[in-house]
Amino acid sequence: MDVKLVNRGSEGELLLSGDLDTRTAGDADMLFAQLADRFEALTLNMQNMNYISSAGLRTIRNLYIRLNKKGGKLRITNVNDNVMEVFEMTGLAGLLNLRGN
Repeated sequence: MDVKLVNRGSEGELLLSGDLDTRTAGDADMLFAQLADRFEALTLNMQNMNYISSAGLRTIRNLYIRLNKKGGKLRITNVNDNVMEVFEMTGLAGLLNLRGN
């Protein structure tokens, strides 16, 4: 998975591409933790995400919890149909602020 950060002051947008799976989840979790400390709000732009596994879902849930504890916000945008289906099957779609393509 590749991540590009767009810094907008107190808000950040992460442009995600590739796969968020068991292989990439550990690094993503560490990066997300650092960014949750740095920004009040984060947007995950998943326009170029191909796949997400349960390990990837865990990293996003962890990010949501970190931001929520400090009163921050997490938005997820441009979710393709395949990735949205995984969010919906696990029930995370109802918890998170998701927007499809």
